[in-house]
Formats: sequence, structure tokens, C-alpha cells
Amino acid sequence: MPPRKKRKSAGAPKEPEEPLDFVTHIREKAQKRFASRRKNVNYDIEQNVREIRALLNINAEIFGRVIDSASNYGSGESVTLTRHGFDVVKVRQSGESTEFITEPACSEDTFPINALLHLPNNLNGVLVVQYQAAPFNNFIDYNAFFRSALMLHDDILEPFLVKLKDHVESIHVLLGEMESWLVESQRKIEFIETTFDTKLETPSPDHLLVEEISACNCPSDHYGLTACLFCGEYFQSHTRDAASGHRLCCQFNYPGHRFRCKKRVPKIHILKKYDDAGKFEKTFQIATESDQAKLRKFLEYMDS
Repeated sequence: MPPRKKRKSAGAPKEPEEPLDFVTHIREKAQKRFASRRKNVNYDIEQNVREIRALLNINAEIFGRVIDSASNYGSGESVTLTRHGFDVVKVRQSGESTEFITEPACSEDTFPINALLHLPNNLNGVLVVQYQAAPFNNFIDYNAFFRSALMLHDDILEPFLVKLKDHVESIHVLLGEMESWLVESQRKIEFIETTFDTKLETPSPDHLLVEEISACNCPSDHYGLTACLFCGEYFQSHTRDAASGHRLCCQFNYPGHRFRCKKRVPKIHILKKYDDAGKFEKTFQIATESDQAKLRKFLEYMDS
């Protein structure tokens, strides 16, 4: 029996040779790629352009507000935001008095920013991506990208704008979450000011903490970035004493002289004071509505 002939692989469909047919073929492929599978999709170019421009302007404004509180945005797929404010109200005894106090707090949260750095697969590979000017040169310039997209043929532009608007909306949600987290500290300040009829400044790194000089009795796991008061060098640069585990300051030759640090102490704000010798020790987390209500009730009790 003669051997069977191997079938030739069909491979990719042959592309048209005629120039105009080739153009039509490429555009049809692009239309299929960007076509949305959702029902009731609005492909109206005029409306989508209007909405995307509005979103881009709002996103740029929010980005400008949140980026000042960000760190490590030059690398990686996430950004860390830092906020300064007042997180708790405490009740303490001070001699024969009961005091309601608060103190500055610094908190951080990390947000994924992949959408600001990379295009999704359904938009990638069509237009050259441009990036923002330094120091934000890792972030896509979506305004420039949008303007480049407008040069596409209408048959492709219609479905492309739908995909782009979806992505810009997702960025808007992300930036909104970042800003909401930042402004939460301001809402806490407003609650304290209203509850105690006082005025508080939003803390900043410059006046968040008061420094007090203290002789260091810290063990070997001392916070690494603290500088020595004697020599100015960081903790890790000091020789560890084998017997005690403490670091010794290189500026002094006599034995046992340890690294000396700065003890950082929060600046206390006294919100209200009662001449009451009762023993009250309470902490209210003012981010939660339940603790806000408890604080108001406790103040009512103290005023009664």
C-alpha cells in the first residue's frame, strides 16, 4: 500500500496583494480586535471623546493632588502614600484632672498603580506610548495617547475609544480611592474640631514630632536609620560590643560608651480638661462611627 501524502498545514490566511484590499483587510482585523462583546455599547465618537477628555482632566487634577504624598513611585507596580493627622482621642489622668488629648500620627498605605504604568492588552500594540516628563517618566501620558488615537480611521476609532474609556474610568476609580484615603485625615480633624470646639493644624513631617535627647539604652536591634548624637553616623556603622550586644560610639575611646540616639516623642494636644480625679483611661478610634458616638456620650457624661 503506497504511503499517504502528508497534508500541508493551512497556516495563516493569505493576505490580499492589492494595496486597497490590503488596507481594508488590516482595518477589518483591527475592528474585530477592538469590538466589544458587551451589549448596548455606545460607539458614538463625539460622546466618547467628550467623556474621555473630561475624565483625563479630572484624573490629572487628582494625580497632582495625591502624588505629593507618594513615595517609591519611580519603580515597581505600586506606590506608597503617607498621610499625617490625628487618629485617636485619648482620656488620661493628669494629677487631679481628667484630660482629653490627641497626638499627631503618621500612617502609610500601598496602592497598585499598574494601570498608570502599562496599557491593558486590549489597547496595547496599536499606538506608540508616550510617557510623562520627569520625575514621573514611568507614568503613561494618557492625554498624548488619546490625541494619537484620534488619528485612527473612524471604523477603528469607534471601538478603540470604547476600550480606552473603560481603562480611563478604571484609573479614575483608582485615583479616587487614593485621594479618599488621604482626605480621611482631614475628616478626622474636622470631627475633633467640631466635637471639642477647637482648631487643629494638619500635621506635617516638619512639626509632627518633638525631639528629646536621651541616652541610648537600645539593644542591638535599634532602628537602623537613627543617627548618633555624638558622631552623627548611623547605628549600623557603630561597632557592636560582643559582651553586651550594644553598639559603641567610635568617637570615644574609653570602654562601654554606647551609641546615643534621639528619642522622638509625639506632641500632645490637650483638647479638653476637667477638674475630676476619677481614674479614666480610654482610647477612641475616631475613624469609626461607633467610637465617635462613644466619645460624644462620654463627653456628655463628663459635662453632666
